[in-house]
Amino acid sequence: MKKILSMFFVAATIGCGLASCSDFLEEDNKTGETADLAYNTVSGIDGLITAAYDYTHGWWGKEPSLGLAEMGSDLFYFGYDNKQKSMLKYDISPEALGNNVADNPCLDQYWEMFYAGVDVCNNALKYVPECSVIDDVKKAAYLGDAYFLRALYYSQMVALWGPIPYNSEPVNTINNNPVRMPEAEVYANILSDLKLSMENYKKANIMDAKSATANGRAYYYSAEALYARVALYAASWLGATAVSGFGNLYNEALTAANDVISNSGAKFYSRFSDTWNMNNEEATTNTENLFAVHYSNDLNAGRDNCVPYRFSDEGQGQFNSLITRTGYGRNGGSVSLLMFVSLWNNGCDDIGPNGQKNNSVFFRMAAGKTTIKSASTGKDVECAKYYSPYGRGFTRYLPSLYLWKILDEVKETDQRYNGTLLTSYRIPKDLAGNAANYPKMADQEFKDYDEAYKEDGNYFNGGGIAILYSILDGNSAEGQALQAEAKDKYRLQFAFGGDIPVYTSGDPATALPTEGGKAVSDVYGDARYKSEKIEGRRSYPGIKKFLDDQYKEEYPTFDVSYRDIMVLRLAEMYLIKAEAELATGGNALATINQLRAARAIAGKDNSISGSVDIETILKERALELCGEYQRWFDLKRTHKLIDHVKAYNAQASKNIAIKHYYRPIPLNEMEAVTNRTDITVQQDAGGVIQYTTASEGMWQNPGY
Repeated sequence: MKKILSMFFVAATIGCGLASCSDFLEEDNKTGETADLAYNTVSGIDGLITAAYDYTHGWWGKEPSLGLAEMGSDLFYFGYDNKQKSMLKYDISPEALGNNVADNPCLDQYWEMFYAGVDVCNNALKYVPECSVIDDVKKAAYLGDAYFLRALYYSQMVALWGPIPYNSEPVNTINNNPVRMPEAEVYANILSDLKLSMENYKKANIMDAKSATANGRAYYYSAEALYARVALYAASWLGATAVSGFGNLYNEALTAANDVISNSGAKFYSRFSDTWNMNNEEATTNTENLFAVHYSNDLNAGRDNCVPYRFSDEGQGQFNSLITRTGYGRNGGSVSLLMFVSLWNNGCDDIGPNGQKNNSVFFRMAAGKTTIKSASTGKDVECAKYYSPYGRGFTRYLPSLYLWKILDEVKETDQRYNGTLLTSYRIPKDLAGNAANYPKMADQEFKDYDEAYKEDGNYFNGGGIAILYSILDGNSAEGQALQAEAKDKYRLQFAFGGDIPVYTSGDPATALPTEGGKAVSDVYGDARYKSEKIEGRRSYPGIKKFLDDQYKEEYPTFDVSYRDIMVLRLAEMYLIKAEAELATGGNALATINQLRAARAIAGKDNSISGSVDIETILKERALELCGEYQRWFDLKRTHKLIDHVKAYNAQASKNIAIKHYYRPIPLNEMEAVTNRTDITVQQDAGGVIQYTTASEGMWQNPGY
């Protein structure tokens, strides 16, 4: 039986003494004298730190982690081809599902992955000070990295599982009797690590991304930004003074956020879209970035962009392909560009793929196949530059009606509407005559793609409309007028009502993605729609900020992306500051309006007025951070998870309960321990989760 990774014999498994990830993955475990020799070399220490960072590739930019960190919340529904439906409906169990990719939360794999990452950090903290071949400045820099990463990994674990076994030393013996440390103590250790990280970075003068130990690595203000986040998480979840030795945690978060805002040098782009432009994707280039998980621009580097091998199968086990996407042999990278896009490329017979006579408007670009023949001119139209940014047409996640509505509310004044939502799919003018079902498609304004790019920073508003998603009620007078305007020009899908609704209702509490179940022409009475692929689960507005908006000839349609994934960025510091001010009597409204001014459309007043409460903060965080691995944690820590799910996510509202504030400990880990005990949980009047009995053993989270 596989043992829990907090007790597994993993000492020095990862840093095999080589700087290259692809090299050290194939090395044997190093312990005792072997480790002492390997880690007294420059390449050995370099490889150890590289390995510590590589575990970030398993969470940020990956599919199942998005399910755990963003979904089952108020902002997203699962789509037709989602691989975690049970978890997102809160019908989840502790069972470890191994290599199943049909419906797998991958919790067992993340439990292992994070503990493995922690153990590499612990080895670095042991061997870096002992290494005689690097100077004190280099040692301080690497210690800053190790403390930062250990804090980062533990911050994810405690937010997912609550009390957890805590390892501060390399593991070299099997322990079948782990003890779950109380959350307040875990948070104290995380905050202490971040203070030590800052001290070491300051000693080494690692104060910005360009002075970091390598591309995409942390620095002083990365650690301080994470300190601000962790202090806020602990304060809002456990209480302002729950963590011994740190005073009022809201004050800690406020002080740290203020310092990052004032002194880090991070700054906003004048265009929100430039924050996400692939020309600015590198961690060292993006001016708003405070820490990003780095992916090599050479996608063929494969394993250099992957999480390391598992400890199973004698150190050669591979994590589930939901995590690695393409495995370890090729094209390692982020898959965020695949997660929020609808089935645009072959979504319905009305606007079909290449090869359908007089009906080829969209087709997913691929190597050697980047043109579509124009029915009107007979010429091949080069489409890769314009269609590649649309991604591959997966149907994993779609925005909730609530998210669409709050973005729509600000569209006249706030850049985040156009910079976040993909509400139309567009075509070059020469293809306007290809869709026989839309004979007037050419009778609309066609904007030059390159001019559109210059105007707002992406290609998504170029060309002419082929598919349009409207927030309107299709049965309203305004909706009917738009439907009359769109007739014979392009496919129009309303949020609800009309001929082709995305959702079943206009009430966010009851709205679900529509399901055709049979030919849509039978459902909506329009013979041109012959496929259920036009249902809301597969055809919906997307999220554009993670798409690869730059066409690369070698990757006509990306399978994975080399985009660095921002974990911490400047905007979050304003949101942390505002929430901390709300709790401590500061001017939260002014801070929110500072952020909204940075996101304003030029010449528009984007400010809000009135009183601020936690709902104001959560709404602003949704507008700014949707899809960025935080929403589920935000709703949990503010004790709003159940309320918001019931109000805004009908897919999940039926099953959600108090127990879902914690994820289940993987069953195979529980079966491996010998000190298992049972415990129950309740919620106090303030919404804080409380254990009814104390325990020093290993227990399953209640309800699972």
